Amino acid sequence: MVGTWEINVTTSGMPQKIATAFGELSETILGAQYTPIAYIGSQVVNGTNHAVLAEQLVVTGKDTKNVVLVIFNEKPEGVSVVNIERIVEGGMPMGGTQVDVQTDIPEEAKNAFAEVFEGFVGSKVEPFALLATQVTKGTNYIFAATVTPVTKEPKTKFAIVTVNALEKSVTFSDPLHAELKNGLGYAFNW
Repeated sequence: MVGTWEINVTTSGMPQKIATAFGELSETILGAQYTPIAYIGSQVVNGTNHAVLAEQLVVTGKDTKNVVLVIFNEKPEGVSVVNIERIVEGGMPMGGTQVDVQTDIPEEAKNAFAEVFEGFVGSKVEPFALLATQVTKGTNYIFAATVTPVTKEPKTKFAIVTVNALEKSVTFSDPLHAELKNGLGYAFNW
């Protein structure tokens, strides 16, 4: 359907035109370097929009790593950047978020994820990258994941999922859908 994001996550490649445009991104934007984490999917709107999750290194006196969602628009005449949205802000002092992207998720993070999601029903949640950690009461593990509801005609979505095994808490945010931007979304404990 036109306007709907078709999620097709891959951590090993993206469409050639988007890969080329992504490679040019760091050359054209001064003060930041971008490393792709995953191709998220596409949306047909005035051409084709493509979403890429990336690590952003802001080159300043205090180099800061963030995780961003980069939206490219592909038309017959070329590819252009539509938006770069910060998803996870790193570089915070004491107790702040430490961006350390890993698509080979460490065992400790996998165990925390499994512990919190034990007994969870309604959707299949599959992390494909650990984006960051934050030491709070316990440790918050911030994942990039796909979420597929258990329905007759399931539609997979992309989400940022934060889990804390000590508190048995989970929060979801959906950066591709406007109604969930700016930290809105939902959280639960059990």
